[in-house]
Amino acid sequence: MELLRGLAASLNLLPGVSQIVQAHRLAGQQHDNLCGPYWAALLLRVYAKLSISTEQAASLAGSVLPMGDPLTWVPKGVRPRYDYGVALPQTDCIQDAGTAAAGLIEAVSSASREKFSLIPLKADWSENQVEALILLCQENPDWLAVPICNLRTGHLWGSALPLGDAIAYLQGVDIQCPSADWNVGHFVVLAGKIHGTARSLLIVQDTYPEFGWDSYHLQPAIAIAAALNRGDGSEGGVLLFVATQHKAEVEAKSKEKGFAIVPWDNGTPWTE
Repeated sequence: MELLRGLAASLNLLPGVSQIVQAHRLAGQQHDNLCGPYWAALLLRVYAKLSISTEQAASLAGSVLPMGDPLTWVPKGVRPRYDYGVALPQTDCIQDAGTAAAGLIEAVSSASREKFSLIPLKADWSENQVEALILLCQENPDWLAVPICNLRTGHLWGSALPLGDAIAYLQGVDIQCPSADWNVGHFVVLAGKIHGTARSLLIVQDTYPEFGWDSYHLQPAIAIAAALNRGDGSEGGVLLFVATQHKAEVEAKSKEKGFAIVPWDNGTPWTE
């Protein structure tokens, strides 16, 4: 209780994320190498009321699985999950494995018969630009927008941030952040924000229950920005999941906040 004394903080989930909390908990761990399709399928099950699996979404998105040792595909301490219910193409070239952002856009549009969309937001990512993304979702609650970040995990804080350190950071105390859990291209959801007396932290919703608090972990906006910029020769960005009826308004307001509406090259080949 001593840790909580004097803490004045507020926690706010994004309006669209509040709708998927239960479904995310039930979904559990992602299938190996299918983090993008994991989110596409989960969102389509909740919002479009579709019966669609991660593997089916992956097939629509043109996902390609790598060959090799499954233990090299998951974070340390996590058991691989490769019980795929659909046969997916494989490659022995690790650079060609994964899911392209453009593939996920096509998968969501196709599966939902264009009733839902993933809007690609690209930017020169900074702390302010990440905060602008959160504000965009908060200021337009009727969109029920869910931001899926395609990033490089090596720039993130480790998910095992001690509660005491999180509280201290929110109160303005400098801390030694834990090192990243792993260093790969990944898709996560920005779920919300915790406001402290001096600083704030963003809530990340991940695909591994072993991370943080049952897959939720805290990150400063500057770490999210660095992860989206990647710095590994590939590009990152945010796919904003919305009902297609809001698409024109979302794109217009996103451009006003400095975002370009264009898919990025995350390193995975994509052919229309």
